[in-house]
Amino acid sequence: MATSRSVQKELESLREEIAGLRQDYARLNGRAKATTSEGAERFGSIREELADTIDAIREKVADGSGAAAEEIAAQLNELRGIANEYSDKTEKTLAAHPLATLAGVAAIGYLLGRFGR
Repeated sequence: MATSRSVQKELESLREEIAGLRQDYARLNGRAKATTSEGAERFGSIREELADTIDAIREKVADGSGAAAEEIAAQLNELRGIANEYSDKTEKTLAAHPLATLAGVAAIGYLLGRFGR
């Protein structure tokens, strides 16, 4: 009889342990499902943030390239204006001093001829 009592106690102990393990399993399984859904939500929000950031960067690049093109066009127009201004000044100077211009051109031609030898 002592043996059957110890076996019964052992069985009861094992049943309690199994019940505790089932509770732990259910708790951990619920936690794992919650963690999976939270992870999916986090991944979705991170993905949306990345998409928004990429769109913002694209817009900045597009705006920046447009602004850069406008800046370059403005600088080219300014350069064109300066070149026209110097061209007009040169024409006026040549028209005002034709003999000095011919003497200057002859001197430059002579110097270039000497350097070319």
